[in-house]
Amino acid sequence: MQILHIDCSPRPDGQSRIISAAIVTRLRALEPDAVIVRRDISALPMPDAPYAALLAHPDDVTPPAAQGSITLSETLIREIEAADILVLGTPVHNFTVPASLKSWLDHVVRVNRTVALSAQGKKGLLTDRPVLVGVAAGGIILGEDAQQPDFFAPYLRAVLGCIGLHDLHIVSVQGTAFCDASAKAAALKNALLTLSPVLSACTTSKSSREIPAPHV
Repeated sequence: MQILHIDCSPRPDGQSRIISAAIVTRLRALEPDAVIVRRDISALPMPDAPYAALLAHPDDVTPPAAQGSITLSETLIREIEAADILVLGTPVHNFTVPASLKSWLDHVVRVNRTVALSAQGKKGLLTDRPVLVGVAAGGIILGEDAQQPDFFAPYLRAVLGCIGLHDLHIVSVQGTAFCDASAKAAALKNALLTLSPVLSACTTSKSSREIPAPHV
């Protein structure tokens, strides 16, 4: 099994990093031989001009030179393709995903590579696999006690579903701005309990994946 572990919090000790690390620890307990591939996207740059040109003309037989964001895009996509499970740790910034995660999404949502366009709409080109998302929020953003609109979960489900990743599971620790370390630890323990059946299912239903030939 290969696990792609992604973090995007700008804080090295951010709560979302603690949550994602705890998820990976649980997975490794169930699958000790799992290979962990780490990707920290907290400083990921925005896509550059050649990449924007490629997106504007995805059918161009002579795309811009494969460098910069184009090369990075291919690397990030192939990390997804090689993984059996994705674990993503992310905070909530201003009602939705942080800028670093948005940049990662902009790099991996690529026409004719991870998504196809047609008159019927968009169709994901990636094989589905579990995506376990550890979310930290200073306020209450999810569930019956939410204190603000939830633009985070619907957006993430839609954009990942667009490329073929529909098996999304979100575990959250909320209200971190108003609780101490012990309360955060208790909240994390309770949140992980709800994820236990999913973790077991992920490790018992894993399958090998064929990695496509490189794209340029």
